Formats: sequence, C-alpha cells, structure tokens
Amino acid sequence: MFYAPEDVEAIARALAEGRHRDPAHPAVSDGERAARQAEDSQDAEIVRVAAYAGLRLGELLALRWHDVDFAGSVLTVARAMSAGEECSTKSGRVRRVPLADQAAAALDRTSRRERYTCPEDFVFCNVYGRALDDSALRRRYRRAQATADVRPLRFHGLRHTFGSLLAMRGVDVVTIQKAMGHSALATTSRYLHARPASEQAGVFTRAFRSTVEGEAELAAA
Repeated sequence: MFYAPEDVEAIARALAEGRHRDPAHPAVSDGERAARQAEDSQDAEIVRVAAYAGLRLGELLALRWHDVDFAGSVLTVARAMSAGEECSTKSGRVRRVPLADQAAAALDRTSRRERYTCPEDFVFCNVYGRALDDSALRRRYRRAQATADVRPLRFHGLRHTFGSLLAMRGVDVVTIQKAMGHSALATTSRYLHARPASEQAGVFTRAFRSTVEGEAELAAA
C-alpha cells in the first residue's frame, strides 16, 4: 500500500499546522511556541522528502547539507542513523538520488531556517542541532495521519510511496532500483504492481512492432 501525493500533503499540512499536538498541553511561553512551530514545519518537510526522494528514515536523519546539491538536482545518500549512531546505508553503498522539484522545494524551505545550515550540519535536527529522535518522530507522524484522516501506513510507507508512484508513472525498474538503493532487482520489482496493466500492455505492443511500424510511428510524431 502507498499514498497518493494528496495524502502526503495532507499529512504534511497536519504536521505544519500543529494539529497532531494535544490541545490540553499548549505552549506556555513564546520560546516554547516558536520551538514547536519550528519542529512542526520541519516534520512536514521530512514527510515530503521521505515520499518524494525515497530515503529511509535512518538516511533522512543522517542527511547533511553537503549531501544536498540544489544546482545539480541530486541527493547523495552516504550514511544512515541507527540507535543514535551514524553508520553505512543498508546496502553499504553510496547512492545519488535525482532530486524531484517537490523534494527540492521541501529542502529549500528547510534551508531557510536561522541556524544549522552549514555544510556539516544535519538537514533535519533538534533545537540543539543534533540528530532527531526517530521514535518521537514516528509518534508525531502517526498522530498527524489520524488528524489528516488518511489510512495509516508506517513511516516506511512513504518510501514505498516513492517507488510505487515512480512505477505507476512508467519509470523503469532499474532506475527505481538505483534511486532506492536496492541491492537486488527483485526487491524493486514489487513496485511494478502499481503500474496499470493497460500501460504495460502498451509497452508490450510497442516491443513487438516491426521495425517499419516503429519508424512510421516516429515519423508521425
């Protein structure tokens, strides 16, 4: 199961607007209110980057600004966070993920904060510039799902959303494999279920056309 882009945005808005927070525990000071708003805005962008760039949660938490290339429209995923410690990615490899406009916009908004925007700083961090608590982030995400009135999926479902939406739009499985950092193509192949059978039939038809038919089609285009 995966989300439509509208579902992703609904969860992000719920986070940004603070609708996941318990109204029985309001902020008691201007400083606390500002800190909560900053956290809420950042959480919203994390959800977007997870869905539109396909990073695992540990990879998101270990992402640093020098990994973000706005000019080249690419993210370098070189490490992950596990139990509060940086380690290699699940595949043990560094990968470069094409940076879609939706993910780039989320990162650009995050980069406009007042602090922690130097190359070595974490892209997503707490008020002290340190790595986020993954368990707390997951809890906020689950509460936002409920207030956004979307079906519940694990945080990892955002990564599945990335792969499924790419497959649905006709992106080839090898390209998806590279972007997601799967070691085996069989792992990526599960996303082909999202591609309509009618679209696949069209691909099959084009594959079986004669050279003459193919040339005629190109000429007509």
